[in-house]
Amino acid sequence: MQPPDTSDDLVISTPERVAFQYEIAGIGSRFLAQVVDTLVITVILIAISILAASLGGIFSSGELAILVEIILGFVLLAGYFLISEAAWNGQTLGKRATRLRVVGDHGEPLSIGQAAIRNLVRIVDFLPVFYAVGMLTLFINGRGKRLGDFAAGTLVVRDRQRISLYDLSGTAASPTPAPAMPSSIWAAPSATPAPA
Repeated sequence: MQPPDTSDDLVISTPERVAFQYEIAGIGSRFLAQVVDTLVITVILIAISILAASLGGIFSSGELAILVEIILGFVLLAGYFLISEAAWNGQTLGKRATRLRVVGDHGEPLSIGQAAIRNLVRIVDFLPVFYAVGMLTLFINGRGKRLGDFAAGTLVVRDRQRISLYDLSGTAASPTPAPAMPSSIWAAPSATPAPA
């Protein structure tokens, strides 16, 4: 039996002998991402409540306001993580802000199926209060995976800063002056006035 892998990196080797290295996201950065996502969801829920109350006032129906609020709130809570992770290559607004990304266990991009599974299990991770089961799982397994990550075969990693070839060159773009034409037989003749 092998001891659990507690390294902070995931290294993927390809058949071409190219290694890709991912830094596994820590609990603190995942928590910050969740705080940002919770704030975004809260702002949207407030907007939904205002919209629902306005519709209820327009149609003089408190039941309509409650129905609209429940339906739109459910769609938001069920779809925010799923849609944003599937559409933004494994990122939500919170993950973008903290430079995190969800990838498959083997470093592959997150699929829609994986996003759906990991976010369906989010309900269990959330129990009994604000991700208590998910946090406990993160602490125990040593790889920073919650139950949804185990079920979907995913992992949250740090999204490395993109580096361009220009950044790697180490030189600043400076205009290079054109080389001076040598004075030779190929140079155009110049007329100089003869001394008088």
